Amino acid sequence: MKHRITEQTFYKYLKCPSWISRELERDEDLREKLLEKIQDDGLLSEHEKALLTDRDYVEVTSDDLDEAALQTLELMKKGAQTIYKGILIHENWVGRPDILERVEGKSRLGDYYYVACDIKRSRHMKDEYKFQGLFYAKILDRVQGHEPVMGYVLHADGNVESYLLEEFDTHFHLTMDAIEEILDGGSESHFLTSGCKQSPYFSECELEARNCDDLSRLNRIWRSEVDLMMRVGITSVEELANAPVQNLKEVHGMSLDRLYFLQQQAIAMSENKVIRIGEIELPKEEGPVLVVDVESDPLRNSDYLIGVLLIDNGKETYHPFLAKRPEDEEKAWHEFTEFITHYPTANMYHYGWYEVDVFRRLTERYGAPEEAKRIIENQMLDLLSFMRQKVIFPMSFYSLKDIAKYLGFKWRMNEASGLDSVLWYEEWLENGDTKALEDIVNYNEDDVRATWLVRNWAVEDNRR
Repeated sequence: MKHRITEQTFYKYLKCPSWISRELERDEDLREKLLEKIQDDGLLSEHEKALLTDRDYVEVTSDDLDEAALQTLELMKKGAQTIYKGILIHENWVGRPDILERVEGKSRLGDYYYVACDIKRSRHMKDEYKFQGLFYAKILDRVQGHEPVMGYVLHADGNVESYLLEEFDTHFHLTMDAIEEILDGGSESHFLTSGCKQSPYFSECELEARNCDDLSRLNRIWRSEVDLMMRVGITSVEELANAPVQNLKEVHGMSLDRLYFLQQQAIAMSENKVIRIGEIELPKEEGPVLVVDVESDPLRNSDYLIGVLLIDNGKETYHPFLAKRPEDEEKAWHEFTEFITHYPTANMYHYGWYEVDVFRRLTERYGAPEEAKRIIENQMLDLLSFMRQKVIFPMSFYSLKDIAKYLGFKWRMNEASGLDSVLWYEEWLENGDTKALEDIVNYNEDDVRATWLVRNWAVEDNRR
């Protein structure tokens, strides 16, 4: 019997091809349904339905895939305008679009056909969305005798975004061929990327890359760059670290500057040392300083905690602005913006782009004092962007967890992640577990303190 292919198969392949083969070995998906929903950029059912209030929709409710597919087909034959949570099946292909919408046209169904639309919390179109949309279109062609030309995504803000399916057709078929080869027992050469972190088998991927001393261990290296280096016999991190300049010059298709930079990464990794290639240009702080970190619930498209570490006159105090319920988000936001206006000259440190994106979104949603807007626009400092081109760590990934742990910071819950924070929040909302709420706050406090440690290390490193 052929293994079933779903829209999630594309997500797994695009994140880490080894995910599919490892999952086949165990014959099960290790993820909880909640985690699958988070990784699929979906929302909880009640929030999805809130986006459909102006539509006359019919929901497919059966938990059995085959029965749900029959229900969906019957609704399509009857000409239902909007079908929510329908199931499309053709041979071993199983598609689960959030919405099937009837439009005018010709098909085996009559003077209409259906197009598929997924509900996604992200405000940005992603490649995996387009692959999934084209997958639905291919099944719809088999089911209704008409292949849609457009795919659609309904974003959490209520906006519908369309895209032309044929632009991804060639890439889709190449990807499908690769997936089917893996399902038939083949394999694809392993390549460690940040996407592998989404897989429940990430530790196995990382161990395999380390044991092979694979070039993909280098931070942000492209597969095409690895291919170019392998053509001239540079096949491992150690070989790149020890490669003479003449060998690097034989690598065609890459600039020498890029090759030198990658070689410095290889040296740092081989010798387990930090290499500084320039001064980290952070400001000298003389007054109060703020460090921020956000915890968000992607299932509800809400941000439930903004943690702030205030450093003032050598004293560090942590301030959590917590929305105990999603409806408290606005209140927590206004308390945060009011707080930062008391420190108009303070720089506000964070790690990565996420906090800036959240603050701009919340400002659009709820507004903010002009002073708070000014601070957010002008005084937020992303530590990662300051450090990335100036210092090389012996690490495959430069996340806060990776870098701060390397520098000696210890989280109270060592293996916890942002995903755990989301799951704790769900536990709090569902069961009123105050321990879960306490864990969220402690985890966030550790994040801002870790960020401050990295900032202080960067400043001290400049003085060496």
